Amino acid sequence: MTKFRNRLLIFFIISCCLMGALVGRLFYIQVTWSDELTAMARNQQNKNIPIPAKRGDILDRNGDKLAFSIKTFSIWVKSSAVKNPHDTAVLIADALGADAAEIQRKIVDAKTVYVKLVSDLDKRQGDLIRSKGIKGVSVTEDNKRIYPYDNLASHVIGNVNADNDGYVGIEYAMNTVLKGTEGKYFVTTDVHGRQLPYGEDTLVSPLNGNSVKLTIDDTIQYFVEERLEAAMIKHTPISASAIVMDPMTGEILAMASKPDYNLNDPRAVTGRMEQVAFDALSDEEKSKYWNEMWRNIVIGNTYEPGSVLKAITAAIALNEELVNFNTKFVCNGVLKVAGVSLHCWIYPSSHGEETFLEGLRNSCNIVSIHTIDMIGLETYYKYLELFGFFEVTGIGLPAEAGSISIPKDKVGPVELATMSYGHGINVTMIQVVRAVSALVNGGYLLEPHIVKEVINENGEVVNLYPRTVVRQVITEATSEKMKVMLEAVVDGGTGKNAYIEGIRVGGKTGSSRKFEDGSYQEDNVVASFVGIAPIDAPQFIIYVVVDGPQDEFGGGSVAAPIAKAMLEDILRYNAITPAAKDSKMIKAPNLVGLSYEDASKKLNEMKISFSTDPITIDNVNLLVVDQYPAPDTQISDKAVMILSVGDAVSDEAENNE
Repeated sequence: MTKFRNRLLIFFIISCCLMGALVGRLFYIQVTWSDELTAMARNQQNKNIPIPAKRGDILDRNGDKLAFSIKTFSIWVKSSAVKNPHDTAVLIADALGADAAEIQRKIVDAKTVYVKLVSDLDKRQGDLIRSKGIKGVSVTEDNKRIYPYDNLASHVIGNVNADNDGYVGIEYAMNTVLKGTEGKYFVTTDVHGRQLPYGEDTLVSPLNGNSVKLTIDDTIQYFVEERLEAAMIKHTPISASAIVMDPMTGEILAMASKPDYNLNDPRAVTGRMEQVAFDALSDEEKSKYWNEMWRNIVIGNTYEPGSVLKAITAAIALNEELVNFNTKFVCNGVLKVAGVSLHCWIYPSSHGEETFLEGLRNSCNIVSIHTIDMIGLETYYKYLELFGFFEVTGIGLPAEAGSISIPKDKVGPVELATMSYGHGINVTMIQVVRAVSALVNGGYLLEPHIVKEVINENGEVVNLYPRTVVRQVITEATSEKMKVMLEAVVDGGTGKNAYIEGIRVGGKTGSSRKFEDGSYQEDNVVASFVGIAPIDAPQFIIYVVVDGPQDEFGGGSVAAPIAKAMLEDILRYNAITPAAKDSKMIKAPNLVGLSYEDASKKLNEMKISFSTDPITIDNVNLLVVDQYPAPDTQISDKAVMILSVGDAVSDEAENNE
């Protein structure tokens, strides 16, 4: 009996311990572990399916769509609910004509609970998958990005990745504006992932993105790209690039470089490389290839601008009142600076005696060297900073590069001399366009911009990007003088290949030899031309850069004709037509020694337009001390004469005093 009691006692004690452990376990599960288990249950019982917001459109300045999104459907799977990945993959693949092995791989390799298996389906395909009731499989709405013009403005617009996020161009720069906010669809399911009829479904609607209107005009962009394509065929360079900007507002009207890529197939191998060679690359090398292809070299590459920078040197000298149009210089073809012989581009020939205006017209290196010597290092670097060459422009596109220049304390006489004609400093195309715009718009450095406004779903403007003046660099009087000088470059100077009959065009040629393997290369150059039209009332500034032309090497012979063709297209599109072609050749009158009053009266009688240096004449009795073109030169009766007015007074004026 005692033995039975002991056994009963032991059994009771063990039962109590087990009951205590069970109670403790239940307490732990229901109290301590409750929150975690609840979350796990929700995770098993609920589907949290993302509903993408509709990405906003990208528009040109006239409202034409450059990028937009269409509704598509995607197939998602709850990987834990799929017991037989092979059978599930086959069901989906057979319905869509897709690759079953690829779908199976995505299910098996899933790193998250929900995995997107297939995207870009139309409504019919989405409904077909729904009708099959496959365990763990759902169909959701999605968006697909469409670029209706394929390559047009590809480096500006950029593209999106599989998650609908922008990764280059405007798509990246304005991603938060365009993307909107993703919605969620919460669905209660059974253990197999099937929706329960009594579950509590919740929908959090997405907030669609805003649209971005660019300053780009897609028609002008098309003109520019067509001309660049032709240049690639004719000159077989590494690249050909161009910018068109309104110099009065800073709005970018076109921006392009060739070769480019198809926005609808951004990873396709282009003519830059054969497919076989691309397939042999490593993943890292392929990424490098794509990044180079997507790179916007207009804002992301630097180069030595060459003689285009002579216009900046000239403007500084005029603004500092160190020279006038008729200041005399002599070009012997070569000039020694600190024991180093620096040549004019025309060497072994020379320009001989020439005025300051003729020096720019002829793109004479020697005149620029003498001019920068008059300006001095401190003043020159001060103006380079004022013209924005030591800062990025803030155009609003990603990966904008800054300039590369010699530290001021490292600049010697030779370095300063060569900088006068655009060697020894590396800049971007957008920096040059902004600086040259200041030469012709009254002297104001503007912030270039490529976004015009942001528009919401209701068509309301929610953000504007207005004209922004950074600072005034030169006076309005100097700006007027620079218009005269830049027009002279095109009217018979090195930029004559950009001349358009009946349209007043200004500009400056540029060519710079590339510095490679420790020296400047004779036959490897960057040819460029910047043009402004109409120069008397600037509406368009166009900058063309051809990197490594194989047939010709001068900015005047390579880039100027391209810019001319673009300008003709743009002017015709904007209904700016040439003046009547009824001009005739006449002999320039000799006005030197006449009072300004008498000279202007004579020119008005002959119906010849003229400008003066200085621009404003307060005393009409001042004498004309020089003129351009020179007396007795054959000129068109539509030409513009330039009168340099001195401080001497006429005899008649002296007798009246």
